[in-house]
Order: sequence, then C-alpha cells, then structure tokens
Amino acid sequence: MGEDGYLWGDASVSYPDWQGTAQLDQRMTSAGIEELVGLDPDEWSVVGIDIGGGEEGLHPLEVVAVHRDVRVEDRRSDESLFVAMARANGGELPATHFRVHEADAFEVLLKIMHVFDFRLRSRGAVDVPIRIMSQADLPEMFMQPDE
Repeated sequence: MGEDGYLWGDASVSYPDWQGTAQLDQRMTSAGIEELVGLDPDEWSVVGIDIGGGEEGLHPLEVVAVHRDVRVEDRRSDESLFVAMARANGGELPATHFRVHEADAFEVLLKIMHVFDFRLRSRGAVDVPIRIMSQADLPEMFMQPDE
C-alpha cells in the first residue's frame, strides 16, 4: 500500500454470479463491535465490516475503524461526526483496516446483531424487478460432503 492508501469500496469478486445488499440493525444491549474485536471504544469507531471467503473457508474478519484523533472542524448540527471528519479531511474519512485474528466472523455478527438481512440476486436478475407471487416451504435438507 502506498502512502496515499486506497479507497475502501463495495464487495468485489472476479466473477460476480450473485450480487446484492446487506443491512444490520445493531443490538444496543450488548458489547459493541469495537470491544468484541479488541479495540478500545473510547479510541476507535468501527465504520466498516469486511467478511470474505472461498472454497477454502472464511477469511479472517476485517474491520475498518476511525481513530478519535481524526481532525474534525466546525461540525454542523445536521451532520454526523463521520461526515464532519470527512469534510475536514478532503472529503474522505481516514481510517485503518484491521485484520482480526482468532475471531469467528459469524460469531461476532451474532453478538452485535439485533436483526440482519442479506440478499443476493443471480447475475442475470440484478436489474430486473422481482415480484413475489406466492410463498412455500421446503423440507429440511442436509448437504452431503463432496465425495
């Protein structure tokens, strides 16, 4: 990585057969993600979660966090702290990308989530409105290991 860093963006894979969105409503009655991954919540604010994997399993959990010492000037009453920080720093939020070793990404999500919604669409249906006309249940299925 160069001294100018890099812009953290959307998820990306070589062949995006499935694309979508995710949203998480954070639980307010338990420890925050900062504490769960080992960051001091008085010093750091997590602003991004990065979970990836492949045929070999999940990659380590990664988080993107902003240190409390990031410059902020003249925060307006109608803007978030992060918007004010970005405005004071050339329009971008300076952050640190942490790899969290020895943490199960899904266990961390389970501990911070109140509600989680993850939706993927097949590549050919990405820009096509999908109207659900019926609902049904499928029997329980068990995946068999590859032979």
